[in-house]
Amino acid sequence: MLAVQFDKPGSTDALLLNEVPEPRPGPGEVVIEFEASTINPADLKIRSGFIAPRAGSAPFTLGYDVVGVVVRNGPGAQRYRIGTRVFGMSALALTGRGTWSDLVCLPENSIARAPEDVAPAVVAQLPLAGLTAYQAVQVLDLSPRTGVLVTGAAGAIGRLAVQFLRQQGMSVHALVRNDAQVAALPAGQVVQVHIGIAPDLAVDGVLDTVGADFSKVLRPGGYYVGLVPGCLPSRTAPSMSGKKSKVIVTRESGEMLDELARMVERAELALPEPKVFSFKEIHRAHEEYEKKSGQRIAIVR
Repeated sequence: MLAVQFDKPGSTDALLLNEVPEPRPGPGEVVIEFEASTINPADLKIRSGFIAPRAGSAPFTLGYDVVGVVVRNGPGAQRYRIGTRVFGMSALALTGRGTWSDLVCLPENSIARAPEDVAPAVVAQLPLAGLTAYQAVQVLDLSPRTGVLVTGAAGAIGRLAVQFLRQQGMSVHALVRNDAQVAALPAGQVVQVHIGIAPDLAVDGVLDTVGADFSKVLRPGGYYVGLVPGCLPSRTAPSMSGKKSKVIVTRESGEMLDELARMVERAELALPEPKVFSFKEIHRAHEEYEKKSGQRIAIVR
């Protein structure tokens, strides 16, 4: 079978389409026939060597997201019948196990039944970005009608975080990089849009997908949730006095993915149409992603 891998970190030229052995599922694992995935910032960071997987060895298979059909169950795996379309996230940076291959092996408790009547390339945008945004909003744990600033609100995680926050009745302020990104925000979901620079306001929570320091806008007692490792404001800084902070390391969760799938089916969660490339176009797909056009990039077989 084919897998998108890299042996040594580098540019898009480091990407290889290799023949690899088919996976053998262990206890509680399933084998998924790949249909679609997406490119995430973490994929580029791993490919370039900025992040090194904590387990496994080169050559590494890239990819966090997967949508596909269950084709084999390991011992004790009984949750999904053969032929069930599922979606999931593999925590590549922690496990060394990527998803860009013809067959993907994951624990059955890390996947969920895919939303019905939604194209695999659209669903593929949901696992990593959705779990990250969902888990970040859970950490904030704020009361309805409180104010939250979402930085990078037009990005994959930011767009979903805005929708989760609005579902909980919170007032959302969105910070985007430029005027062109305003159109990418979920319609009718934000109280105010801020372009380019940190706004002059006071909020109860900050959900930072960018990795800069926006702690000055946080009220005393507020919560700062960061999504970029190593970029959390220092707890000893004057701007963080009396405030809480945490960085999110996204964890696999089939249970949460099931909740997200049902939101999509009930039209409570909007996903944009991605630009689609095949495995054989993986170099072009990465080059397109690096243009930062704002459109999500999906990969299909």
